[in-house]
Amino acid sequence: MNGSISQKRETAAQVGTVLAGLFILFLVKTVVMSQEMPVAREPISLTLIEPPVEPEITKPVQSVPPPKPEKAVEPARAVTPVIAAPVTVKDQLVALVTAPEENIVPPHIEPQIQRVSNGVAEGVFAQDVRSRIERKKIYPDTARDLGMSGEVEVMYELDRSGKLLRAEIVSSSGFNLLDQSALRAVKSASYQSFPQDAWIGANSKLFRTKLVFSINQ
Repeated sequence: MNGSISQKRETAAQVGTVLAGLFILFLVKTVVMSQEMPVAREPISLTLIEPPVEPEITKPVQSVPPPKPEKAVEPARAVTPVIAAPVTVKDQLVALVTAPEENIVPPHIEPQIQRVSNGVAEGVFAQDVRSRIERKKIYPDTARDLGMSGEVEVMYELDRSGKLLRAEIVSSSGFNLLDQSALRAVKSASYQSFPQDAWIGANSKLFRTKLVFSINQ
């Protein structure tokens, strides 16, 4: 009877060992299968995030300053030309005397020929003028009948072309008829031009002529 019990025990031990091995094998397979099974991955959803819209910044409008008024252009002032005074021979000689010796440079002095009026030509012309006036002198009949006589001196001015510029009585005869007759003689006469060598540099010349009114002439 004890042999059957021990035999049963051995059989139970063997069965337990087999069951334990099967249980271990089941656990190993379960772990291997759990590792080999694909893991279901959830789909990835992409969401586009729009960038935040920055608020528009309104820049302050700068006020443009009004244009400055242009300055009025002043009219150009007339420039008076400065005319240098001509250097005379006297000035050149003074400069030579006052200049230092080392700076003395003899200037080129052009000889100046001074023209001298011809006195003979002037006398001949004056005599011709008196002759022309004498030929125009008229003794008024009324003055002769009344016995008027006397001497009248007339002053008159001629230009170089022989034109009469003015005439006036400087010494009266005492009778208006004789004075006016002498004045008419001077104004009615015609005169020649001045000789080129007479009264050089003068534009006109004053003359004096005495006209004599005598009954005995």
